[in-house]
Amino acid sequence: MDDTRLYNELFKPVIEEFGPLDPATLTSIIGFDAGGPVSLCTVGRSQRRQFVTYVTCELALRDDQQVSEIGRYELLVTCDDEDWARSILTNVGQMTIEVAFGNGHTLDIGPWVEAGDSIQGLLFEQFSELRLERNEYAIFRVHGVSRPELDLARTSGTDVVLGDRRRSGVYPRTALHVGA
Repeated sequence: MDDTRLYNELFKPVIEEFGPLDPATLTSIIGFDAGGPVSLCTVGRSQRRQFVTYVTCELALRDDQQVSEIGRYELLVTCDDEDWARSILTNVGQMTIEVAFGNGHTLDIGPWVEAGDSIQGLLFEQFSELRLERNEYAIFRVHGVSRPELDLARTSGTDVVLGDRRRSGVYPRTALHVGA
C-alpha cells in the first residue's frame, strides 16, 4: 500500500469539509512508537483560526491497531486548544492498540483531565470511510463533551447529544475556552 495514495484518498473528505491541509505536519522529536505524541495534520492552524481541525496521520498504518467495524482508522477533532487536541488524540491513539473505537462509542476522559474541567468525555462519530485496494479505512470525529453530555450519550445514545449540539450551533467544535 502506498502511504501517500492512502492519505491523499483518506483526507479528501477532510479537505472538502474544512479546506486545504496546512503545509506543516505536527510531529515530535520522540515519535509515537517511542511514547511521544501522535503526528497530526491540521486545517486552519497556519491561518491562526480560533478553531483548528486536527487529524491523526499515522494510526491507520499501524499493524497493532485494533480494527474497528469499518476498518483501520484515524481520528479528527476540531477545537480551540492545540495542547488539548494533541494530548487527547495521543491518548486515544495509544488506546487503539488495545481497543477498537467506532461510531457511537463514548470514552470517559476524567482520569486524563482535572475534575473541574468542562470537557470530561469523548463521543466518536464516523466522519468518513474509504475502500482502497480491498482494505477499509475510516476517520472518526471525536467530540469533547461535558459530564452531563457524556452521561446522556451513555443512556440515550450519542445521536441525541450530537443532535443537541447541532441545534445549539456548537457542532462540530470542542470549545475549551469560555466564550469560544
